[in-house]
Amino acid sequence: MDEVDGDHALTSALAQRVVDQVRPRLTHGINVMDRSGRIIGSVDPMRIGSIHEGAAYAIEVCRAVIVDAADASAGVQPGVNIPLIVDGEVIGAVGVTGDPAEVRSVGEVIAMTVELLVKEERLRDSSRWHEDAIRQVILALATGTMTETGLVEALRRVGSPLSPPWNIAVLTSSQEPGVAMPPEKLASVLRQVEALPNAVGTELQGALWVLHGGVDERMLADRQKELQRNGIRMLSGRAAATTEQVAAEAQQLRVLLTAAGVLPARDLVWLTDLAAECAVACQPAELSAGLADRVLGPLSPTLRLTARGFLDTDLSIGATATALNTHRNTLVQRLERISQLTGLDLRRFEHATTMRLALLSADATAEPHV
Repeated sequence: MDEVDGDHALTSALAQRVVDQVRPRLTHGINVMDRSGRIIGSVDPMRIGSIHEGAAYAIEVCRAVIVDAADASAGVQPGVNIPLIVDGEVIGAVGVTGDPAEVRSVGEVIAMTVELLVKEERLRDSSRWHEDAIRQVILALATGTMTETGLVEALRRVGSPLSPPWNIAVLTSSQEPGVAMPPEKLASVLRQVEALPNAVGTELQGALWVLHGGVDERMLADRQKELQRNGIRMLSGRAAATTEQVAAEAQQLRVLLTAAGVLPARDLVWLTDLAAECAVACQPAELSAGLADRVLGPLSPTLRLTARGFLDTDLSIGATATALNTHRNTLVQRLERISQLTGLDLRRFEHATTMRLALLSADATAEPHV
């Protein structure tokens, strides 16, 4: 396992990588030491693991140490040892052998390079930690394991101090429901979300989840409009939810994404409009398949399309005929045929409800086209 110097990312792998990169351009010996003076990167593999006395002293006094003459008995060669300092803390040293007048500037450049690489590693580690922490918070919210009082505290602990009122939303692919958002698109939109004040985001279930804190309807509308420029679909909870409400909405969103075929093909869908979809998404797949087969099995594709269109236009003969580009009389004949085959008169509310649930059940169990 690679060794790490404390909380800093001065690993033996990083040290050796720097040595290997500069070695072809220099004729000097190069060593990189950890904070104890132990060599963790070198042009001479035999020296790995040994203590470099000059470097240990440079680390102790926190300044460059120049060796003008070789000390054969101690195995010390002329050169320079420069401490590595990150955020005010000495984390190691760089040693370069040779005439100090020639190699000091070389050593300083190598030291600066190592320090920059360590800082980059720390930033990457911090970013990865924060991303994972946010993911765990939203996952706990979506699975019902986050307590109402724990949400604000959990966000504060991970460095994202949000507070109610809340909005939670899921951003999905603009393609067919159930198709995961392409990774490059998801990463791009996530960066945009992370730049928003009072918002955090993470990937779950192939979609981008976004939690807003301290939002009102106007602010949310502006953010929705901005995010939708990315060519995505948005499934949103209410504009200003309490902590209890946002916890319930997160669980509903998770369930809906497990049966994404039930989601309407619109750019913006409000969770409050999806009561029937939530009910179907919650039921076992076997029940959905059974209901769909029992009601829709006798119907041809044309009759299924007719039933769906009739329900989508609020049971309007005229609007459905226009939407399907068919004559009113033909539409009436199809509705009568549906009634004969299923026993459902779609002009009656309870029968229309049964058909609606059957169509949603079929959508829930359909395989998405990838």
